[in-house]
Amino acid sequence: MTQIKIRKAIQQDKDWMLKLYQNNSKQQLSQVGKDLDSGFVQDNPHFDQLLQHWIDVSAIDVAELDGQSSGFLVIQREIESKGPEILAYIQEHANILILQETPLADLRYAAYGPILVDDQFRGKGIAKALHDQALKDLKTQGFDALVAFIDTDNPVSLKIHDALGMHVLDKVVLASGQFFILGQMT
Repeated sequence: MTQIKIRKAIQQDKDWMLKLYQNNSKQQLSQVGKDLDSGFVQDNPHFDQLLQHWIDVSAIDVAELDGQSSGFLVIQREIESKGPEILAYIQEHANILILQETPLADLRYAAYGPILVDDQFRGKGIAKALHDQALKDLKTQGFDALVAFIDTDNPVSLKIHDALGMHVLDKVVLASGQFFILGQMT
């Protein structure tokens, strides 16, 4: 059995992570006529800048399978004030978003995502390995929970995250789209 190795992203990872993101963005998949049924990530025109910031603050875990980088997960321990509209919504409504009978406002939580796995490595446990390592790390660092958001047009991602133990906390409609907000205790 092949072992999945999880490590922190380094500067040399930026190009392949950016390419993986671009190849799996909702806009790119739609433009090339690919079906969105295999999942996608939200479009962000500033993703390359965010990626650099996340590398600089060690917010990205990279999965390697057989020595090949196969996927990555971003965990934002400090949620940026200039981040996506949905993260601002989560912060503003943390007192009414309830996770296991506790408002998010009463929990120390981190933002989970995006998570991306290269097509050639899907179905090999990469997303689960990244998720499980993030939960372990966050618990060790004193976090109570993690929160994520998924476009309502992305049932594959919702199904995967449900299988990983995440729970839908809310469904919201914002100017940037419709999203499920998910949460999970560490």
